This record gives sequence, structure tokens and C-alpha cells, in this order.
Amino acid sequence: MNKKHYLILGFSLILFFSFNLYFYTKSFDVLVSGIKNVRIIPKKYPSVLSFGDVMFDRGVRNIIENRGRDPFEYIKRDKDLIKNFDIVVANLEGPIVEMDRSKCQQKAYNFQFSSTTPELLKSVGINMVNIANNHSYDCYKIGYDSTKQYLEKAGIDYVGDVALEKSYEVKKLDGKNIAFVGIDESVQRIPVSSFYSLIKKLDMENDFVVVNVHWGTEYELNATDTQTAIAHNLVDNGADVVFGSHPHVAQPIEVYKNKVIFYSLGNFVFDQNFGDTMVGLGAGVEFREEKSVFTIFPFNIKLFAPEFMTGEEKDAFCQKYLSGYSHVGCEFSL
Repeated sequence: MNKKHYLILGFSLILFFSFNLYFYTKSFDVLVSGIKNVRIIPKKYPSVLSFGDVMFDRGVRNIIENRGRDPFEYIKRDKDLIKNFDIVVANLEGPIVEMDRSKCQQKAYNFQFSSTTPELLKSVGINMVNIANNHSYDCYKIGYDSTKQYLEKAGIDYVGDVALEKSYEVKKLDGKNIAFVGIDESVQRIPVSSFYSLIKKLDMENDFVVVNVHWGTEYELNATDTQTAIAHNLVDNGADVVFGSHPHVAQPIEVYKNKVIFYSLGNFVFDQNFGDTMVGLGAGVEFREEKSVFTIFPFNIKLFAPEFMTGEEKDAFCQKYLSGYSHVGCEFSL
């Protein structure tokens, strides 16, 4: 083979690999079920979808056990909205334990979830929960340890352990290391201030840091000064996004130093059926190379079961919720 042939072969190989690289890394049009120009975008970035409080006792337990009703029945109709996210996380507002309820804490609001709870969570795509909240010890350490055992057996990750060094989980998603941290400000078994140096360390060691924090004042529609101060400290130390829970109502977002703080996502599954407790939202983030893309998924809670908003109702919610920020529908990017 002479020099000319080598050049031709080399040029052909360059064209071949360039074409394949373009084919697999760019959007392209294909024929799907006879419909032309369906746009397929290969996913090459990690994504997280967070919901607020899930509570499977009291009224919710009643409809599950005595009426045979699935509290996720409406959400499952739109499961495609959830399944594209790598991590789907919610705040688990109570222990998973099978024990005599009289041996749990005797207080005004005491929760205890059935051993079937992990499968219920998995059925809707929830693969991580935050256990750092004011109800995690409702059945003392027995209930707390039982919760972790049930979650581990079901393959559901959890964050927010009472030991600082166990309060986070690092996941490798689409080639990126994402650190997930669970914080409880309502009871503060670990002082919130202890997390700032941890966040800084995790930020240095990983690509992104996602924080779920239980805080604020119940039923208050706006964040407190304490929430704001904590959120800013978390971002200052390296948090890329903060998801809040505990108030049981949706609170506004804040963009601080180009990072997004969702002060409260409200309820997801809960038996509260008054006022603003019956409206919540999921918040999704896609950590793309050039920017982070956020999507809001608002829903109504009907007899304890969330149902995603659609049409004009959804548009109106997102227009109000994202007022003051540049957005297209329920999506915005930074």
C-alpha cells in the first residue's frame, strides 16, 4: 500500500469516527411508529427530582388498609414524568416499623409506617429518602433502626442519619459524582452549623452537592429568616441546590449566587386536607454541562393522593411560582 492509499484510508477513518461521534452525541430525527421528526436527545447528565413530605399513617394508612387504595394511583398515570430522573427523593416523615404502637412516643402527632412502605415508594420510582426530620424517632431508636433496615433491604438509599459522617450519600450518575445530604433543623440532633464544613468538603470532592433540609414553620407560606440564613450558608459552602420540607405548604424559591433554593415543596402524600396543604410540587434539576435546567411539577392532593396539574391550571401555577425569574412554562435554567 503506497502513501496515497494510507492517506485515503486515514481520511476515511476520520470521517467514519466523526460521523459516529456526531450521531451519538447530538440530537437527531428518527422514524418512530411511522411518525417523522421525533426528537431524541441522548441523556448524558445526572438528574434529580425531589418531592416534599410523605406520610403513610393515620388517614393515609386507613385508605390503604381498609379501602385498598393506592395513594400514588394518580401519579402512576404520569409515571413517565418521573422515570427519566436518575434519583427521585422524598422526605420520609416517620419510621417504618412493625411494633406495638403503645411502645412508641406518646405525643400529639406520632407516626408509624407499615413494612410495605418501601415497596409503595418504589412503585412510583422513589429510590432515595431523607430521614432527617422531627418524626424519624417517633418509635425511638428501635423504629429508627428498623426504618434503615427496611430501606436497605428494598434497595432504597437514605440520607440524614443522626451521625454526621453518615448523613450523606455519594452516587455516581452519568459520569458525575453527586453528594446527597440530609439535614434536620426542626429537632437538630446534629447542629446545622456542623454541616457547613461537611458541605465544603463534599463540594471539593464531588461534582455536585444536593441538600434536603427539614426546617421552617409549619403552614407558613414564606421562608423564615432562619431558613434564609441557613440556605445562604449552605450555598456559600458549596451546595448546588437546596430542597426544603416540613412546612406542609409550598414556599417560594430563591436564586442565590446562581443556585436555587426551594424553601418548601409542601406535602406529597399526607392526610392534611385544608387550605394550602393540598397543593405541592416536585422540583427537578438536570445538571447539564453548560447549565442546570430546573422543572416544576405542581400537583393537587385529592383525598391524600397527589395528582399532577395539567393545562391552564399548571401554567397558572408555574407563572405565579416562578414570577420574577425568566422561565418558559414550568422550566428555567441557570
